[in-house]
Amino acid sequence: MPFRSMQEVDQRLVTESPLTEQEVRDLIPWMRQIGESGMRRLNSELALQNLEAVQKFERSSSRLTWWLIGLTGALVLLTIVIACYTVQLARIAH
Repeated sequence: MPFRSMQEVDQRLVTESPLTEQEVRDLIPWMRQIGESGMRRLNSELALQNLEAVQKFERSSSRLTWWLIGLTGALVLLTIVIACYTVQLARIAH
């Protein structure tokens, strides 16, 4: 639910519970009117959310890296098998 007044904004920024992503989005139109302490709180919440997003990206990127390493290993193995099979077929043909 969007904030309807500056008093609601100030009251929410004073409470200690973490801001949700939606609340941060709802606070953006009020940024010019938020006081210094509220802006520090909002900036720290944004920094924490950015940190969480980077960590989530790093975890998913790490999983993808391991999948790609496994796939590359399988392709190398298949290439070796095909090369050996080709050499044997060439020997049989002669």
